[in-house]
Amino acid sequence: MSQTTKLEAQFFLQHGLRLSEKRNYEEALMSFDTALNIDPDYHSALCQRGFALGNLGRHEEALISFNRALAIKPDTSWVWHNRGIALGKLNRHEEALNSFDIALEFNPDSANSWHNRGITWSDLGNYEKAIKSFEQSVKLQPQAYWALYNLGIALGKVGRYEEALNSFDRALEFNPDDFNCWYNRGITLSHVGYHEKAIVSFDKALQIKPDANPAWYNRGVACWKIGNHQEAMASFDKTFAADFDDYRTWFNRGLTLAQIGLLEEAIAAYNKVLEYKPNEHKALYNKACCYAQQGKVELAIENLLAAMQLNHDEYKIKALEDSDFDKIRQDERFEALVSS
Repeated sequence: MSQTTKLEAQFFLQHGLRLSEKRNYEEALMSFDTALNIDPDYHSALCQRGFALGNLGRHEEALISFNRALAIKPDTSWVWHNRGIALGKLNRHEEALNSFDIALEFNPDSANSWHNRGITWSDLGNYEKAIKSFEQSVKLQPQAYWALYNLGIALGKVGRYEEALNSFDRALEFNPDDFNCWYNRGITLSHVGYHEKAIVSFDKALQIKPDANPAWYNRGVACWKIGNHQEAMASFDKTFAADFDDYRTWFNRGLTLAQIGLLEEAIAAYNKVLEYKPNEHKALYNKACCYAQQGKVELAIENLLAAMQLNHDEYKIKALEDSDFDKIRQDERFEALVSS
């Protein structure tokens, strides 16, 4: 290759790099492709092409570029690392692990490779191995809040809640505006029964994302656990859409209230559903479940019968197996209805 041709390929590589720095990956890709048209074995252009493709979500193509680059220079640690990321995005997790392991052979002090190795172990459900990788990542990069956050998640998955809380707290020292960290800190505090502290964490999360329904819901559960029912209801109301003229909003409200044992309130929500949609058999069945849990046999049977008249076979089978009816299962009227 002539010196002029080599300089031309380098020009397009550098132009592509500048575009990548601006996150203009489509145009960067065109520059890298031009460089490779000039020099098909241009290692740096192949690497950067793979990186751009990965950022565009084109992981299969990225993998091809990384493989070509590694065929030329197999000791390029960061390419093995990015290859692992591409494989992970394609749900080829075992291959991804192998790629991260090779990256770490060439660069054992790569905090990012340890971190993404931990992510991959988490994706495979092996949280103990994920924890070891995250711990190594944090050891190499103590201020990496993302690694501390994921370490906390993995520790929570294996029931090491106090350690998880410590990890979340350390992450928040470096990134105090991380919604996910505050939210999962609240979840973890709830797991260990620190409901008041959990509420504080959910409040912090909601300051960052005021419309985060899961945070409102779990805040409501925590309020309910400490007996603050009024505050719990206010949180649950925030969970649902503001448009209470939608029967689906009332239906979901009923499901939530029933789940935490607020049966009267759940029944009221299902009644609202039935105002909008009188033949909504799911609401009738769920009302029957609530009444059965209260031991109100007549009302349970009345609503179950109404649901069965609309969808007999489904609700006959469900009622036979549903533990919500255990309190009235021996009642002759219930037995007669589900055996009809």
